[in-house]
Amino acid sequence: MSENMQAIDTMNAKDEIQKQTKLFGLIAEHASPNRLFVMLNKIIKEHGNDAMMIPMNIREDDFYFTLSNMKKSHVDGAYIAEEYQESAVELLDEADEFVQVYKKCDFVLREGEKLIGTYLEKNGILVGEELAKEIYKQFIK
Repeated sequence: MSENMQAIDTMNAKDEIQKQTKLFGLIAEHASPNRLFVMLNKIIKEHGNDAMMIPMNIREDDFYFTLSNMKKSHVDGAYIAEEYQESAVELLDEADEFVQVYKKCDFVLREGEKLIGTYLEKNGILVGEELAKEIYKQFIK
């Protein structure tokens, strides 16, 4: 597969990020091999939305800095990989009932300078494409 073909599989319809583009991160120590961003970007492209998820390879010692600084960034939200879901809870300004019950946060939405967290995988069946569809439905559509 050529580099161009791979880029088409992972980017939004115009293959670029504009100021108005809704931008989401996938925060994980090894985010690039995680195919969630590819699946979500494919859904976004199919529906013609101006949004994109980008992988963010974040080491454990950089996680707190990265997430806390999201409050002042242009990133609209982020999926938090399993290795950081418990640590994310203490950085939230608001948490829904699922975060409070499960003590984990797998998705953060930025509203102004506030981080609002939820736990989408509470029922254990949201993985892969189903997780990408749920993120699209709740935060992009």
